[in-house]
Amino acid sequence: MQIDLHAHILFDIDGDDGSRSKEMSLDMLRMAAASGVKEIFATPHVNRRGVVPRWEDIKARTQTLQEAAVQENIPIQIHAGAEVELNYSTLRFLPKGGRDYCLNESPYILVELTEQSEPDQTESMLFELMLREYQPILAHPERYARIMHHPERVLDWMQRGILTQCNIGSFAGDFGEACQQRAEALLQNRMICFLGSDAHRTDWRSPETKHAQKALAKRDGGEDLLQESADNARALLAGGMIYPDLPDSWQKEKKGFWGRLFGR
Repeated sequence: MQIDLHAHILFDIDGDDGSRSKEMSLDMLRMAAASGVKEIFATPHVNRRGVVPRWEDIKARTQTLQEAAVQENIPIQIHAGAEVELNYSTLRFLPKGGRDYCLNESPYILVELTEQSEPDQTESMLFELMLREYQPILAHPERYARIMHHPERVLDWMQRGILTQCNIGSFAGDFGEACQQRAEALLQNRMICFLGSDAHRTDWRSPETKHAQKALAKRDGGEDLLQESADNARALLAGGMIYPDLPDSWQKEKKGFWGRLFGR
């Protein structure tokens, strides 16, 4: 994975549960670089439990960490961003045409849902963001059971412009069997635009992703996704538009003879 779109590598950010110190952040960057990551987006939680850190603080901490990485000879470039919890209060601090909390101050904004998020409410808020000139990227859809119970809705959103980011660790079972199955179904349906580690610390959900990259590469389309994810991230950074090659309809996982016979 050349570009990690989702990582909680900043330290001392209000409301974030990622890195606990500057030293841990640097160790996380070393782990990411050792996994082949060349560029990484710093995406602390924003609006989780109503806590909204200042965008200027996020940018300043990103710059501080980048300077420290250069001093430590860690070959990785850091881009400022956020993971914004999507609820109705979100609309209060994301005005039309704003770029605070967006990835590298582009129109692209990484948004997360909760276990309680429902498709109708989510759709309303996603498209309200688009009306306000943001380009939403839905973080790790494979982790939302209620949303993925209606995968055709997610496909419809994507056909209308919403993008997705999958946690690469989901393919290795790092987030549980159900998440792994959903991630594989999204891969099968070409519905993943970006990959991220969703790294939080060195000893919990770390940015070491070699095992996950190997797991993904073994799946049909996995190698292609690794390359497409990097290409899409580069397009985002260059100010380009991203148009995923989506299917016309959601396709359920194909089952072999024995799976059909035994209902698997």
